[in-house]
Amino acid sequence: MTATEYKQQKAPWLAGASALLSIAVCYGTLGLIAVLSLMGVTLAVNDHIWAGAIVAFALLAVFGVALGAMKHRKVSPAFLALAGAGLVIWAMYGAEGIADLLELPSFVVELAGFSALVSAALWDWRLKR
Repeated sequence: MTATEYKQQKAPWLAGASALLSIAVCYGTLGLIAVLSLMGVTLAVNDHIWAGAIVAFALLAVFGVALGAMKHRKVSPAFLALAGAGLVIWAMYGAEGIADLLELPSFVVELAGFSALVSAALWDWRLKR
């Protein structure tokens, strides 16, 4: 793919930006709450909306990788992104099942999901170049 074709592709940054936004919403909110708590400010965050935003950005990253897969005709990054988003969703909504099934804390599964999403976005970006 030439540089001109890459620039003409619709939203070539979508997969990477969405994966990073998903991570930022997850851990950035935790960091913000921690800093504000140290300063004496109490902030109430609705867990369902927070988890929904994380999942929405993870699914948007999968969509971005799938758009790239249609361009470069390799579906492996899309499968990796789908698996990563599945792990993130499982960590957000099935935390009790993770502890029972894998005997792992949910944050380990969440980190594995985010790692898979970022890896898929980087792999997709590399294939587009």
